[in-house]
Amino acid sequence: MDKRFFGPVTPFVTVAASAVSLLAYTLLWAPGLVLDILLFLAGAIGMYAHGKTRHICTGVAIGTLFVLGGLAIAFFVVMD
Repeated sequence: MDKRFFGPVTPFVTVAASAVSLLAYTLLWAPGLVLDILLFLAGAIGMYAHGKTRHICTGVAIGTLFVLGGLAIAFFVVMD
């Protein structure tokens, strides 16, 4: 049973999840932010799976977390 978090598909899924997260936020604003958070939670929960599902969900979680972190930093920098 494969228990690695990172596999050959993880970088591609990370880039795709980042792009989807940015598009969702750009096009939908508040509902897009909620969609991003739900996408992150789905990826984080899916990391408990095994095999290729774990690799894909790790990429989704990393990609959306990267975008959400960037949005949080941008929000707090603008607030100052």
